[in-house]
Amino acid sequence: MPINARQVNILRPNTSGTWTTLDQYMNRKRVYSFPWAEVQSVTVAGVQFKRIDSTTHLPSGKLAVLKASPPTTLTTNGAVCAAELAGAIGNAATTSYSDSFGNILNLVALRDSTSHDEVTVNVAGVEYTVFGLVQCANGTTEGANIGAAASENTQLSFVYIADDGTLTLTNLTGTVDFCVNKVYIESQTPDVMMEQGSKDEVITEPKELTTLISEGAVTAAFASGEVITISTGAGAGTGTSTVGVVPTGSTVALPATEAGFTNSNLYQVWLNGVRLTKCAKGAGTAGCVEWESSTTFSINQIMDVGDVYAVEVPAL
Repeated sequence: MPINARQVNILRPNTSGTWTTLDQYMNRKRVYSFPWAEVQSVTVAGVQFKRIDSTTHLPSGKLAVLKASPPTTLTTNGAVCAAELAGAIGNAATTSYSDSFGNILNLVALRDSTSHDEVTVNVAGVEYTVFGLVQCANGTTEGANIGAAASENTQLSFVYIADDGTLTLTNLTGTVDFCVNKVYIESQTPDVMMEQGSKDEVITEPKELTTLISEGAVTAAFASGEVITISTGAGAGTGTSTVGVVPTGSTVALPATEAGFTNSNLYQVWLNGVRLTKCAKGAGTAGCVEWESSTTFSINQIMDVGDVYAVEVPAL
């Protein structure tokens, strides 16, 4: 005759145990990080979030709706962890919930879909790893189906962890794969499971920071402060130069903002082997280099035929 698990009490020599019955013990929830899947991929262009659906991004399945840290309402076995937003999906947010140890249950890893490199963002010269936060619309019920295309109820918000540990939203461009975290009830877990998963080992390799150099040999003199286009070596006036790029075929570009250039040691301009000091756009300080745009710069010094300048940037 079977014994009901509710009837089996767990007797302990002390009273500090969490569980009093076998049924409670077998209803424990474990969250497992699932491995990479090539079909779990999104393409974005300068955005902080992406709607995801069961048609193109995720296999059909259920949502484990996180509402607290630690969550207390999870009842759906094999469901994808998603933090309930304060409102509808469609806006980036740092909404997240953690287990009793502080592990963020809806934080997932990202990797470049082609190279399988880790995904990073450069902030003031520092490279931060970018993660995804899986989130669902406010009011989504526990165990609800992951919405299909045009009926999405789930999104990914893109974040990095700042130096003070704060989840910080960031823009992302590219095609990236993402993992998911799933809840399993102890009594319903598969017979064989890898405890930590293997996603970290198969990112392939961390992104290695290398440099690109665009070198221009002056063929017609540049006036002091003349704006130069990096890719062509042509000045806004009469100056010209012959450009060579290392590695061949690379695209050398400056940051999108002046602050991104002046505040980062990863971007440098040299003249005849001498590193130039950076100065504010329009300052006109003799001998310094100024950011003009992501594709142009100027040097506040006359450059004669035979002079050689070089623009050095990181290969991000």
